[in-house]
Amino acid sequence: MLRYAGLCISNILFIRETILTKVENLIGEIKMKKRFNLKSLEYLLEASNRNLDLEGSDVTVNSLTSDIGATITTGGMGITAGGLTVTAGNFAVTAGTSYLKGTGGVIRYQGAEATTADTTAAVTAANILTGIVKCTPTGALEKDTDTAANLISGLSLGADGDSFDFSLINLSTTGGQDITLDEGTNVTLVGNMIVSARDDNDDAVSVGSGMFRVRRTSATEVTIYRIS
Repeated sequence: MLRYAGLCISNILFIRETILTKVENLIGEIKMKKRFNLKSLEYLLEASNRNLDLEGSDVTVNSLTSDIGATITTGGMGITAGGLTVTAGNFAVTAGTSYLKGTGGVIRYQGAEATTADTTAAVTAANILTGIVKCTPTGALEKDTDTAANLISGLSLGADGDSFDFSLINLSTTGGQDITLDEGTNVTLVGNMIVSARDDNDDAVSVGSGMFRVRRTSATEVTIYRIS
């Protein structure tokens, strides 16, 4: 058997093959890195159309964007800094408890209030959707609510138990010029539905406004409660 520097030919050939294999693997990795860049990864994730199971793993990102929303089934979601911004769609908490513990208060959007006419025309879902409805009656006035079907659709009450609050303000200051809400089709009323004219005296009984809650009770029915 031939030997060179203490190594037999077979050992030299084995070392050569091992080195060549490692070099080929390294070349393959380099080529793969050149081909498999961030765009490739994005394409694979989008084209795979599969759930990505990262159970037991921590994922840290600078930002997270979803075209169809995000669903968190257990464990909740904690945001320690930076905040959470929803630019489109809904932010829905379907189970558990929602906590608002920030010391800076809660800021919500309030658009322009709605005006319902001094007529028997119904207080519409579009009126209620603004959150504040005002009216200046010139006499005692009875107004129907919108139908349950319109309230469910217009207020996006997608499931039984979904609710929406609104205030009705009577701008009259003349006694007797009260607004009385009557039920629209498939609407049930609970509580005092009279919003009396505003009384500015020190011993006033009426402040001229009432708050109401619209609650979906079935796919075709709602209940409106006087809550304050």
